[in-house]
Amino acid sequence: MTNLYDLPDDILVQAEGGLRIITLNRPDDLNASTTEMLFAYPKLFRALAEDTEARVAILTGAGRAFSAGGDMGHFVKTLDDTDFARAVQENARRTIHGFIDVPIPIIAAVNGAAVGWGATLATLCDIVLMSEKSFMAEPHINIGLVVGDGISVSWPLYTSLLKAKELIFTGDRILPQQAVEFGLANRVVPADKLMNEARELAAKLLKQPAQALRETKKLMNLYLHRSAAQMLDATLGRQLAATLSEEHHEIASAFIQQQKRNQAERD
Repeated sequence: MTNLYDLPDDILVQAEGGLRIITLNRPDDLNASTTEMLFAYPKLFRALAEDTEARVAILTGAGRAFSAGGDMGHFVKTLDDTDFARAVQENARRTIHGFIDVPIPIIAAVNGAAVGWGATLATLCDIVLMSEKSFMAEPHINIGLVVGDGISVSWPLYTSLLKAKELIFTGDRILPQQAVEFGLANRVVPADKLMNEARELAAKLLKQPAQALRETKKLMNLYLHRSAAQMLDATLGRQLAATLSEEHHEIASAFIQQQKRNQAERD
């Protein structure tokens, strides 16, 4: 199976005419992003922007999850290596700006859990379809971290600031119909019809005049650009401070030890 753009196999991109299907492809790990994946996202978004044949994209996850956020190995490394934690923050800056700059519409087909970074990936897309079996959550604060970078940019813009605060402060699970009501998703779709509906929507967009659609998306994303200009530097700075904080290290270390115990019990 050909993977476009010379990306890691865990980010699978396939071409169907002017449509690009992007699949987060670690189903056994709930499509949590590894370090390699996280550092490949800027390349993905740059390649989409430079692909003159691409007109529309669909982003989804393999298996039963959209994305459970960041991989445990990546999480551990940010605890142990300060220079690496700083590099992660700079990569996040490139990633968010690159995502916003993609000129073609991206449809999120959220097939399962979209947590943390997964929720960022979903809600920075242009149209968000959620399976009845999916949910979102932004749990960074629960482990002593500040709000995720892309979520700080997008959620207060999409929903009210009061509602965004509640969702971010609590880390509560957001069910599909709630996501629609809050302005974080467009509609809920039966699980077995999710990709069909995403493809039907993509087909409608493929019929639109290509240049007009691209330029209109650029105009619409000026709202996200302005939000990023106001929020991203401050968010990333506070994220780094939180990542290096004693509070986060205590919570994260306890969480990692519990995960190891759980794994030992399963083995």
